[in-house]
Amino acid sequence: MFGSQVLEVVIGLTLIYLVLSIGCSGIKEVIAAMFSLRAKTLENGIRNMLKNGPNDFTAKLFAHPLILATAPEGQKPSYISARMFSAALFDIVAPADAAQPRTIQSLRAGVSQIPDAKLRTTLLNMIDSAAGDVDAARLKVEHWFDDTMARVTGWYKRMAQKIIFAVGLLLCAAVNADTLMIVKELWSDQALRSAVVAQAGKQAHSTISAESSNEEVSLHQIAEEIRDVNTPPIGWSRDAKDIRTWHSGPGAGALKALGILLTSFAIVMGAPFWFDMLNNVINLRLSGNPPAVRGVEASSK
Repeated sequence: MFGSQVLEVVIGLTLIYLVLSIGCSGIKEVIAAMFSLRAKTLENGIRNMLKNGPNDFTAKLFAHPLILATAPEGQKPSYISARMFSAALFDIVAPADAAQPRTIQSLRAGVSQIPDAKLRTTLLNMIDSAAGDVDAARLKVEHWFDDTMARVTGWYKRMAQKIIFAVGLLLCAAVNADTLMIVKELWSDQALRSAVVAQAGKQAHSTISAESSNEEVSLHQIAEEIRDVNTPPIGWSRDAKDIRTWHSGPGAGALKALGILLTSFAIVMGAPFWFDMLNNVINLRLSGNPPAVRGVEASSK
Protein backbone atom coordinates (compact mmCIF):
# COMPACT_ATOMS: atom_id res chain seq x y z
CA MET A 1 0.00 0.00 0.00
CA PHE A 2 2.75 2.41 0.99
CA GLY A 3 4.78 1.57 -2.13
CA SER A 4 1.73 2.05 -4.35
CA GLN A 5 0.99 5.41 -2.73
CA VAL A 6 4.56 6.61 -3.32
CA LEU A 7 4.40 5.45 -6.93
CA GLU A 8 1.13 7.26 -7.54
CA VAL A 9 2.54 10.48 -6.09
CA VAL A 10 5.56 10.14 -8.40
CA ILE A 11 3.23 9.58 -11.37
CA GLY A 12 1.19 12.67 -10.52
CA LEU A 13 4.25 14.84 -10.04
CA THR A 14 5.81 13.57 -13.27
CA LEU A 15 2.63 14.37 -15.20
CA ILE A 16 2.61 17.94 -13.93
CA TYR A 17 6.30 18.34 -14.78
CA LEU A 18 5.56 17.02 -18.28
CA VAL A 19 2.69 19.44 -18.90
CA LEU A 20 4.68 22.42 -17.65
CA SER A 21 7.73 21.34 -19.67
CA ILE A 22 5.65 21.18 -22.85
CA GLY A 23 4.38 24.67 -22.13
CA CYS A 24 7.86 26.08 -21.48
CA SER A 25 9.27 24.39 -24.58
CA GLY A 26 6.53 25.96 -26.65
CA ILE A 27 7.20 29.42 -25.24
CA LYS A 28 10.94 28.93 -25.79
CA GLU A 29 10.30 28.09 -29.45
CA VAL A 30 8.23 31.25 -29.83
CA ILE A 31 11.05 33.32 -28.29
CA ALA A 32 13.65 31.59 -30.48
CA ALA A 33 11.61 32.34 -33.60
CA MET A 34 10.97 35.97 -32.61
CA PHE A 35 14.65 36.72 -31.99
CA SER A 36 16.09 34.33 -34.63
CA LEU A 37 18.21 32.66 -31.96
CA ARG A 38 19.13 29.64 -34.07
CA ALA A 39 20.27 31.78 -37.00
CA LYS A 40 22.27 34.09 -34.72
CA THR A 41 23.92 31.16 -32.94
CA LEU A 42 24.86 29.61 -36.29
CA GLU A 43 26.31 32.91 -37.51
CA ASN A 44 28.34 33.34 -34.31
CA GLY A 45 29.71 29.82 -34.68
CA ILE A 46 30.76 30.40 -38.29
CA ARG A 47 32.24 33.80 -37.42
CA ASN A 48 34.30 32.06 -34.75
CA MET A 49 35.66 29.77 -37.49
CA LEU A 50 36.35 32.47 -40.07
CA LYS A 51 37.79 35.30 -37.99
CA ASN A 52 39.82 37.26 -40.47
CA GLY A 53 40.45 40.77 -39.13
CA PRO A 54 38.94 43.49 -41.32
CA ASN A 55 38.10 41.00 -44.10
CA ASP A 56 34.82 39.54 -42.93
CA PHE A 57 34.63 36.11 -44.51
CA THR A 58 31.45 35.41 -42.56
CA ALA A 59 29.58 38.19 -44.36
CA LYS A 60 30.94 36.95 -47.70
CA LEU A 61 29.87 33.40 -46.87
CA PHE A 62 26.32 34.41 -45.97
CA ALA A 63 26.15 36.53 -49.14
CA HIS A 64 27.08 33.55 -51.31
CA PRO A 65 24.21 32.37 -53.56
CA LEU A 66 24.40 28.82 -52.19
CA ILE A 67 23.85 30.10 -48.64
CA LEU A 68 21.27 32.73 -49.59
CA ALA A 69 19.15 30.01 -51.19
CA THR A 70 18.83 28.15 -47.87
CA ALA A 71 16.73 30.85 -46.18
CA PRO A 72 13.75 33.08 -47.07
CA GLU A 73 14.64 36.39 -48.70
CA GLY A 74 15.88 38.93 -46.19
CA GLN A 75 16.58 36.30 -43.52
CA LYS A 76 19.66 34.38 -42.49
CA PRO A 77 19.64 30.58 -42.42
CA SER A 78 19.30 28.67 -39.19
CA TYR A 79 20.96 25.60 -40.73
CA ILE A 80 23.75 25.11 -43.27
CA SER A 81 24.97 21.72 -44.41
CA ALA A 82 28.67 20.91 -44.33
CA ARG A 83 28.71 20.44 -48.10
CA MET A 84 27.15 23.89 -48.68
CA PHE A 85 29.67 25.47 -46.31
CA SER A 86 32.72 23.93 -47.99
CA ALA A 87 31.47 24.75 -51.49
CA ALA A 88 30.78 28.38 -50.60
CA LEU A 89 34.09 28.78 -48.74
CA PHE A 90 36.09 27.37 -51.67
CA ASP A 91 34.31 29.76 -54.05
CA ILE A 92 35.31 32.68 -51.81
CA VAL A 93 39.00 31.81 -51.36
CA ALA A 94 39.48 30.40 -54.89
CA PRO A 95 36.70 31.57 -57.25
CA ALA A 96 35.73 29.09 -59.95
CA ASP A 97 37.24 29.56 -63.37
CA ALA A 98 35.13 28.71 -66.39
CA ALA A 99 38.26 27.91 -68.40
CA GLN A 100 39.53 25.18 -66.09
CA PRO A 101 38.41 23.23 -63.02
CA ARG A 102 39.59 24.20 -59.55
CA THR A 103 42.89 22.53 -58.65
CA ILE A 104 44.63 22.02 -55.35
CA GLN A 105 47.26 24.56 -56.50
CA SER A 106 44.70 27.30 -57.18
CA LEU A 107 42.99 26.52 -53.91
CA ARG A 108 46.27 26.75 -52.00
CA ALA A 109 47.16 30.00 -53.75
CA GLY A 110 43.83 31.54 -52.77
CA VAL A 111 44.14 30.44 -49.14
CA SER A 112 47.71 31.81 -49.03
CA GLN A 113 46.29 35.29 -49.67
CA ILE A 114 44.22 35.26 -46.47
CA PRO A 115 45.71 37.91 -44.14
CA ASP A 116 44.68 36.24 -40.90
CA ALA A 117 47.41 33.81 -39.88
CA LYS A 118 45.13 31.56 -37.80
CA LEU A 119 42.56 30.97 -40.53
CA ARG A 120 45.24 30.72 -43.21
CA THR A 121 47.19 28.12 -41.26
CA THR A 122 44.07 26.09 -40.47
CA LEU A 123 43.00 25.88 -44.11
CA LEU A 124 46.53 25.28 -45.42
CA ASN A 125 46.97 22.34 -43.05
CA MET A 126 43.77 20.79 -44.41
CA ILE A 127 44.82 21.39 -48.02
CA ASP A 128 48.35 20.06 -47.53
CA SER A 129 47.07 16.90 -45.83
CA ALA A 130 44.71 16.22 -48.73
CA ALA A 131 47.57 14.86 -50.85
CA GLY A 132 46.65 16.96 -53.88
CA ASP A 133 43.01 15.89 -53.97
CA VAL A 134 40.47 18.75 -54.00
CA ASP A 135 37.67 16.43 -52.89
CA ALA A 136 39.75 15.24 -49.94
CA ALA A 137 40.41 18.86 -48.97
CA ARG A 138 36.68 19.61 -49.22
CA LEU A 139 35.93 16.60 -47.01
CA LYS A 140 38.38 17.84 -44.36
CA VAL A 141 36.69 21.27 -44.36
CA GLU A 142 33.33 19.55 -43.97
CA HIS A 143 34.61 17.62 -40.95
CA TRP A 144 35.94 20.88 -39.50
CA PHE A 145 32.52 22.44 -39.97
CA ASP A 146 30.73 19.44 -38.41
CA ASP A 147 33.01 19.49 -35.37
CA THR A 148 32.39 23.21 -34.90
CA MET A 149 28.62 22.79 -35.28
CA ALA A 150 28.68 20.14 -32.56
CA ARG A 151 30.04 22.80 -30.20
CA VAL A 152 27.57 25.38 -31.53
CA THR A 153 24.73 22.96 -30.76
CA GLY A 154 26.01 22.83 -27.19
CA TRP A 155 25.96 26.63 -27.04
CA TYR A 156 22.38 26.72 -28.22
CA LYS A 157 21.27 24.01 -25.81
CA ARG A 158 22.76 25.86 -22.85
CA MET A 159 21.10 29.09 -23.96
CA ALA A 160 17.79 27.26 -24.43
CA GLN A 161 18.04 25.79 -20.93
CA LYS A 162 18.50 29.27 -19.48
CA ILE A 163 15.45 30.50 -21.37
CA ILE A 164 13.38 27.50 -20.28
CA PHE A 165 14.40 28.01 -16.66
CA ALA A 166 13.43 31.71 -16.74
CA VAL A 167 10.14 30.96 -18.51
CA GLY A 168 9.50 28.02 -16.18
CA LEU A 169 10.08 30.15 -13.10
CA LEU A 170 7.56 32.75 -14.30
CA LEU A 171 5.05 30.10 -15.35
CA CYS A 172 5.34 28.19 -12.07
CA ALA A 173 4.86 31.39 -10.10
CA ALA A 174 1.84 32.28 -12.25
CA VAL A 175 0.09 28.92 -11.80
CA ASN A 176 1.45 28.21 -8.29
CA ALA A 177 3.25 25.04 -9.38
CA ASP A 178 4.82 24.34 -5.99
CA THR A 179 6.42 20.89 -5.85
CA LEU A 180 6.19 20.67 -2.05
CA MET A 181 2.52 21.64 -2.08
CA ILE A 182 1.69 19.24 -4.91
CA VAL A 183 3.38 16.32 -3.16
CA LYS A 184 1.54 17.10 0.08
CA GLU A 185 -1.84 17.22 -1.64
CA LEU A 186 -1.27 14.08 -3.69
CA TRP A 187 -0.08 12.20 -0.62
CA SER A 188 -3.05 13.14 1.55
CA ASP A 189 -5.88 13.00 -1.02
CA GLN A 190 -6.52 9.54 -2.46
CA ALA A 191 -9.33 10.70 -4.77
CA LEU A 192 -7.08 13.37 -6.23
CA ARG A 193 -4.27 10.84 -6.60
CA SER A 194 -6.52 8.44 -8.49
CA ALA A 195 -7.74 11.18 -10.83
CA VAL A 196 -4.21 12.29 -11.62
CA VAL A 197 -3.02 8.72 -12.21
CA ALA A 198 -5.94 8.15 -14.59
CA GLN A 199 -5.05 11.33 -16.47
CA ALA A 200 -1.40 10.23 -16.59
CA GLY A 201 -2.44 6.90 -18.08
CA LYS A 202 -4.28 8.69 -20.88
CA GLN A 203 -1.30 10.92 -21.53
CA ALA A 204 1.16 8.03 -21.59
CA HIS A 205 -0.91 6.02 -24.07
CA SER A 206 -1.86 8.94 -26.29
CA THR A 207 -0.36 9.59 -29.68
CA ILE A 208 1.68 12.52 -28.32
CA SER A 209 5.35 11.71 -28.73
CA ALA A 210 8.32 13.11 -26.89
CA GLU A 211 9.37 14.94 -30.04
CA SER A 212 6.07 16.83 -30.20
CA SER A 213 7.14 18.80 -27.14
CA ASN A 214 9.21 21.03 -29.39
CA GLU A 215 6.20 22.31 -31.33
CA GLU A 216 5.02 25.84 -30.77
CA VAL A 217 2.01 26.13 -28.48
CA SER A 218 0.06 29.15 -27.43
CA LEU A 219 -0.46 30.34 -23.88
CA HIS A 220 -4.13 29.36 -24.23
CA GLN A 221 -3.12 25.79 -25.08
CA ILE A 222 -0.77 25.71 -22.10
CA ALA A 223 -3.58 26.77 -19.78
CA GLU A 224 -5.84 24.10 -21.26
CA GLU A 225 -3.17 21.43 -20.75
CA ILE A 226 -2.74 22.42 -17.11
CA ARG A 227 -6.49 22.42 -16.51
CA ASP A 228 -6.78 19.01 -18.16
CA VAL A 229 -4.48 17.59 -15.50
CA ASN A 230 -7.30 18.35 -13.08
CA THR A 231 -5.07 18.95 -10.07
CA PRO A 232 -6.31 21.37 -7.41
CA PRO A 233 -2.74 22.03 -6.15
CA ILE A 234 -2.11 23.92 -9.39
CA GLY A 235 -3.30 27.54 -9.24
CA TRP A 236 -3.83 30.23 -6.65
CA SER A 237 -6.77 30.56 -4.27
CA ARG A 238 -8.17 33.44 -2.22
CA ASP A 239 -9.53 31.12 0.44
CA ALA A 240 -7.37 31.50 3.53
CA LYS A 241 -7.96 27.85 4.44
CA ASP A 242 -6.95 26.57 1.00
CA ILE A 243 -3.42 25.23 0.60
CA ARG A 244 -3.18 27.11 -2.68
CA THR A 245 -3.38 30.52 -1.05
CA TRP A 246 -0.37 32.66 -0.18
CA HIS A 247 0.49 32.27 3.50
CA SER A 248 2.35 35.20 5.07
CA GLY A 249 5.40 34.71 7.20
CA PRO A 250 9.08 34.19 6.35
CA GLY A 251 8.91 30.43 6.83
CA ALA A 252 5.87 29.93 4.59
CA GLY A 253 7.26 32.29 1.95
CA ALA A 254 10.60 30.49 1.90
CA LEU A 255 8.91 27.10 1.48
CA LYS A 256 6.74 28.46 -1.32
CA ALA A 257 9.78 29.89 -3.09
CA LEU A 258 11.64 26.59 -2.62
CA GLY A 259 8.74 24.59 -4.03
CA ILE A 260 8.46 26.80 -7.12
CA LEU A 261 12.23 26.68 -7.63
CA LEU A 262 12.19 22.88 -7.45
CA THR A 263 9.52 22.78 -10.15
CA SER A 264 11.48 25.23 -12.30
CA PHE A 265 14.64 23.13 -12.08
CA ALA A 266 12.62 20.02 -12.94
CA ILE A 267 11.22 21.72 -16.06
CA VAL A 268 14.77 22.34 -17.33
CA MET A 269 15.10 18.55 -17.76
CA GLY A 270 12.78 18.89 -20.74
CA ALA A 271 9.52 17.38 -21.91
CA PRO A 272 11.13 14.33 -23.63
CA PHE A 273 12.76 13.37 -20.31
CA TRP A 274 9.50 13.60 -18.37
CA PHE A 275 7.56 11.87 -21.15
CA ASP A 276 9.92 8.88 -20.95
CA MET A 277 9.84 9.02 -17.16
CA LEU A 278 6.05 8.98 -17.12
CA ASN A 279 5.88 5.93 -19.38
CA ASN A 280 8.52 4.10 -17.35
CA VAL A 281 6.82 4.80 -14.02
CA ILE A 282 3.38 3.81 -15.32
CA ASN A 283 4.82 0.59 -16.77
CA LEU A 284 6.47 -0.09 -13.41
CA ARG A 285 3.14 0.41 -11.65
CA LEU A 286 1.34 -1.91 -14.07
CA SER A 287 4.01 -4.60 -13.86
CA GLY A 288 3.91 -4.40 -10.08
CA ASN A 289 0.23 -5.31 -9.91
CA PRO A 290 -0.15 -8.67 -11.73
CA PRO A 291 -2.68 -10.27 -9.31
CA ALA A 292 -5.34 -7.70 -10.17
CA VAL A 293 -4.81 -8.26 -13.88
CA ARG A 294 -5.14 -12.06 -13.49
CA GLY A 295 -8.29 -11.54 -11.46
CA VAL A 296 -9.86 -9.48 -14.21
CA GLU A 297 -8.86 -12.04 -16.80
CA ALA A 298 -10.30 -14.84 -14.72
CA SER A 299 -13.60 -13.05 -14.21
CA SER A 300 -13.90 -12.38 -17.95
CA LYS A 301 -13.68 -16.07 -18.87
